Amino acid sequence: MGKVFDEEIITLKADFMKLGALVSQAVANAGQAFIDHDTQAAETVITNDHEINHLQIHIEKRSFEMIALYQPVTGNLREVVGILKAVTDLERAGDHARNIARSAISIKGEERIAAVELIIATMAKAVSQQYNESMDSYGEADEKKAKQTARLYDKKIDELYNDIAAPSYQAMAKHPDIVSSAIIYLNVAKDLGRISDYSTNICEWTVYLATGKIIELN
Repeated sequence: MGKVFDEEIITLKADFMKLGALVSQAVANAGQAFIDHDTQAAETVITNDHEINHLQIHIEKRSFEMIALYQPVTGNLREVVGILKAVTDLERAGDHARNIARSAISIKGEERIAAVELIIATMAKAVSQQYNESMDSYGEADEKKAKQTARLYDKKIDELYNDIAAPSYQAMAKHPDIVSSAIIYLNVAKDLGRISDYSTNICEWTVYLATGKIIELN
């Protein structure tokens, strides 16, 4: 296997971390676009999703090729399989960032609920931080950091989701004219929640990368 495989895995890791950075940018920008009512920034997130999808396909293809060509074992195999599994979670997190960007466009012209948008801003920031910390743990193969990140954010994100859902449902019951806005808020909260879930998955793959054990966090 030797030197050639080592060079290949370095390149594969670099592509994976590049994808992680693209998704990080999409998550942060989509949340900010929704908060700022910035449809132009939202359009950019949607457009850039094609680059995320293209890089995901490239990484998956190269991972399969490396397994077939080099037939790695133990730690080497774990590195390739970890990337192959985690890359799907990154792409799906990117899809949910794209959904949030679409919501930023679809809510234009609708009635707004300022109190709910403040909570969405808090949740978007927390989810972005969680994602970045999850990627850091993966890049460092840091099992302890991965477990801490998953534990730190799990309950916090669930509580923020509930803080958005409750007033949104109440608003729909009392004010029929803002039903469309409330539904969009709920969709954004769900998308942020799913990004959080995928960040936890990245933490789980970090544990696998570090120890070879497949576990379920939270």
